[in-house]
Amino acid sequence: MVEHSSSPPDPWAGYKRCLSDLPDCSHVLVIQDDALPVPGFADAVQQIAVAQPDRPVCLWMSALPANAAGRARRAHGRQRYIPLGPAPFVPLVCVLWPKQVAERFAAWGRSTRVATRADDGNAARWMRMTRTEFLVSVPSIVEHNDWIPTVKGGRRETHGADRGRVALMLAEDARRFDW
Repeated sequence: MVEHSSSPPDPWAGYKRCLSDLPDCSHVLVIQDDALPVPGFADAVQQIAVAQPDRPVCLWMSALPANAAGRARRAHGRQRYIPLGPAPFVPLVCVLWPKQVAERFAAWGRSTRVATRADDGNAARWMRMTRTEFLVSVPSIVEHNDWIPTVKGGRRETHGADRGRVALMLAEDARRFDW
């Protein structure tokens, strides 16, 4: 577990810290402290690591970025993963990183000067620069309650009819899917 605090809040610094000094492993799971895994999450993560040994997988998705959300809606029930594609941000609430990809992203983060404290925007910049393909799981296997204040101090004030639910599609139990 990595804790980070700064003033002003700096999610990018915290994310870089999560990817430093990685253990000997095949994958690294970076999950925000306010993400809520569904039942069967740990079992599904192990299966996803085997199924996707070389590409990072975002395990949470909201209605944005809109392009990817549209592809996820169309894929629901037919595909387990969709490409994130070029996007203005990478949904970093919960990402399963192959260790070698995480190390490349971390090295870029240490050596590149960025103009933003937004971890998700910097990840998208790296994705575009390196042409690294991120996948998004369909359905999401974590929820992210936008009513909880974020690291940057913001809050979403409205979100559709079900104000507590943010994941575009959320599995009730991750074990019900063939990952």
